Amino acid sequence: MHSPVPGTISPAPAGDAVERGHHRLFWGLQIGGWLLLVPVVAAVTLIVFPNPRAALVTGLVRQAIGFVLTLGLWRLYRRWPPADFKLARHAGSIMVYCLLATAVDELAALGAGSLFALAPLPMIVQRGAIVVRLTLYAGWSALYFTIRAELESRDHELRLARAEAAARESELLLLRAQVNPHFLFNALHTIVAEAEDHPAAVGDIAHAVADYLRYSLRHGSHHAPLGDELNAVGNYLNVERAHLGRDRLDWKIECTDEARMTLAPTALVQPLIENAIKYGLRTSPPPLRLRVNARVEAGELLVSVENTGAWLTRRPGEQARDSTGIGLNNLRRRLMLLCGEQARLDVQKPEGAVRIEVRLPASQPAGITPPPH
Repeated sequence: MHSPVPGTISPAPAGDAVERGHHRLFWGLQIGGWLLLVPVVAAVTLIVFPNPRAALVTGLVRQAIGFVLTLGLWRLYRRWPPADFKLARHAGSIMVYCLLATAVDELAALGAGSLFALAPLPMIVQRGAIVVRLTLYAGWSALYFTIRAELESRDHELRLARAEAAARESELLLLRAQVNPHFLFNALHTIVAEAEDHPAAVGDIAHAVADYLRYSLRHGSHHAPLGDELNAVGNYLNVERAHLGRDRLDWKIECTDEARMTLAPTALVQPLIENAIKYGLRTSPPPLRLRVNARVEAGELLVSVENTGAWLTRRPGEQARDSTGIGLNNLRRRLMLLCGEQARLDVQKPEGAVRIEVRLPASQPAGITPPPH
């Protein structure tokens, strides 16, 4: 019937919105609960005094008294913060408060009876009323603390969920921040190398790098249409081929229209490309052949990056020497944060090649439908 108001529980991170919600809940239950008791008490009073006026006045007066006294109980109870409240320790105080409220209730009822010239109730009825009012105040108190504990539990869960979301957001931003500087380092190294050997090609390479960085800055969210990244990856591969030489890298990207419009985690393909080039060059005879394939099947987006060569098993300490740590582990972690267990990353080893395949739920931007095939 009743519930806490602001100040009875620690506000959740939602701040004012949560406080206003608790405020509305309390007053809704407080006013509604006591109003519902008016006809009940009036009906019981009619049994003793078949006088509608006396019954109605008694019902209104007793519930008005109860309304005011429970507000007083609330003022007392909210001095005990939820974190410090223990039923075993506070049960005695609660019972004393309920007895005091019952005594004040009876005295106020007698005064109201004299004020409105109501005939006194029979002694047995008065005694029964004392028990009923004491039970009512005890029940109000029990319901108050029950609802308060439930709201505090929900707010605690909400705080934990929002803290976890904030931590996930921070981690995702950190992981993305690691990817872009890694690409930038590689691109600048390529530009420096080309400036020394092929100055005329520097302009094209610089434009390709600028287009990739423009893509990276434009997509501040964690998801974007896959086609946007594939365009950027094409620029990245052009930079790599310019650095390595056309006879050392042969690449191709195949993607269906539906897959191009499918939302995917940003920086999904580029780490796989980096991984394929870095380790494929060690095990593949030239040219290194690299194929990217993307399609949608049975509600899943499938993206695979395959390169010639063999799976390279790192020796202890090797990663620390030649890798910044950005690669498959980074991508696995981001996929887990963004998609949970619905995303999978599998490494396959067909003869003479290595294929890394990512599967995740397919979704498209609102209002966009794939063109007919």
